[in-house]
Amino acid sequence: MKPAPSTNALINPLDLVPMRPRQIMVLAAALLLAALDGYDALSMAFVAPALALEWHLTKDVIGVLLASSLAGMAIGAIVLSPAADHFGRKRVILAALTILIVGTALSGLATSVPLLAAARVLTGAGIGVMVSMTTLISAEFTNIRRRSLAVAGVATLGFPLGGVAGGLGAAAILKNATWHWVFFIGSFCGLALFVLVALALPESPAFIIARRLPDALAKANRVLFGLGQPAMTELPIAPDRAQSRYGSLFEADLRRIVFPLMATAILIATSSYYILNWLPQMVVDAGFTPAQGSLVSALSGVVGLLGGIGFAAFASRFPPTRVAAIAMTGAAIALIAVGLVPPVIPLFVASAGILGFCLAGTTGMLYSIMADAFPPALRASGIGLVMGAARIASAGGPALAGLMFAHGMTRAGVSVIFAVGPLIAAVLIGTLRLRSPHPGPSLDAGQTGA
Repeated sequence: MKPAPSTNALINPLDLVPMRPRQIMVLAAALLLAALDGYDALSMAFVAPALALEWHLTKDVIGVLLASSLAGMAIGAIVLSPAADHFGRKRVILAALTILIVGTALSGLATSVPLLAAARVLTGAGIGVMVSMTTLISAEFTNIRRRSLAVAGVATLGFPLGGVAGGLGAAAILKNATWHWVFFIGSFCGLALFVLVALALPESPAFIIARRLPDALAKANRVLFGLGQPAMTELPIAPDRAQSRYGSLFEADLRRIVFPLMATAILIATSSYYILNWLPQMVVDAGFTPAQGSLVSALSGVVGLLGGIGFAAFASRFPPTRVAAIAMTGAAIALIAVGLVPPVIPLFVASAGILGFCLAGTTGMLYSIMADAFPPALRASGIGLVMGAARIASAGGPALAGLMFAHGMTRAGVSVIFAVGPLIAAVLIGTLRLRSPHPGPSLDAGQTGA
C-alpha cells in the first residue's frame, strides 16, 4: 500500500482515513463488551425480587447488595482503568473480563449476603474497567468523521442491549430455574468474549504511538496492515511525558473539563442506577410477579435501544453537549413519570421506556464527550477518573433509595428526589466548553464515504 502522508499534529493514524471492515469488526466487539456490561451490571436487579423472597431480605439489605457492584465499578474505573495507558488496551480488557467472569460465577455460588456482596464488588470492578475500555477502542479505531457516532452508538446500544437480553433471559430463567443461573449465564458469556478478544482484537495504534513502545513504528504498521490501512513512514512527534502523568488531569488545561464532567457523570449515574436497580422491585411492590418486574425492565430497554440509535445519529450533526442536555432534561421528566404512573403494566412500560430512551442518549453523549475531551496518552485515565467518581456516588443511589423505601417513602416521592440530578446535569453539560479538537486536515472528498 502507498504510505500515508505523515503529520505531526496527529497521534492516531486512523483519524483521517476511511473506515475499513476490520475496524467495523472492532466496533462490533466493543458493542458486545458493552452489552455484557449491561447484563452483568443489572443482573443483581433482575434477581433481587426472587432473592428477597428466598432469603427474606429487607429493602435496606437489597439496597446494599444493589450498591455493591457500583462500589466495585468505582474501584475498577479509578484504580484499574489507568493501567490501559501503560500496558495497553487489549491486555486490560482481557484482565477485566477475567475479573468479571470470576465475580459473576462467585455471585451464583454465594450462600449469604456478605459473600454475595463481596462477589458483586469483584464483578463491578471488572465492569468499571470495561466501561472505559469500550469507549477507548470505539474512539481509537474510528476516524474523526465517525468518532462521535461510533462512541455514542456503542455506549447507547450496548448497555441497553445487555439489559434487554438480561431482562428477557432473567424472566425466562426465574420461571424455569433458580436465580443462580442468571449469574452463571453472565459468566459463560464473559468466557466466550474473552476468547473473541484474545483472538481478534488488535492493540490500539494510538496507544502504541503515544507510549513510544520499542519498535513502535513497526508494531503500529502491523496493526494498520491488518486493518487494511496505509502504513506510516515515520512516527508523529511524541507527546510530552509531563503531560502524560495522571496528575496532568488536574492542571489548568484539563481540570476545567474534568471537574464539570465528574459532576455531570455523578448526577446522571446516581439517578440512572437508582431506577435501573429498583425498577423490577417497584413493579413487584405494585402487586406483580418477579418475572413481570424483569419483563418491564427488559421492555424499557428495548425502547432505550431506539433512543440509542436516534441520539447516536444526532451525534455527528449537532454539538454533543447540546444533545446531551436535551437528553438529560427528558430523563428527569420521565423519571418523575415513572414515580407517578398508576400500577398498571403498560403504564410502567411506557414511562420506563421513555426514561430508557433518554438515558441511552445521555450515556452515549457523555461517553462521546469524554472520548474527545482527553488526549490519547491520558484517555484511559481521564475516562476512568470521571466514571469512577460517578460510580462512587452512584453506589449510594440504590442504597439511599432502599433506606427511603424502608422508612415509608413512596415510589413517587423517591423518584421526584432523584429527578433533580439530571436537571442539574443538563445545566452543567450545556455550559461546558471542551478543548479544541486536535489540528489536522479534514477527510478529503475521496474519503468521505466512511
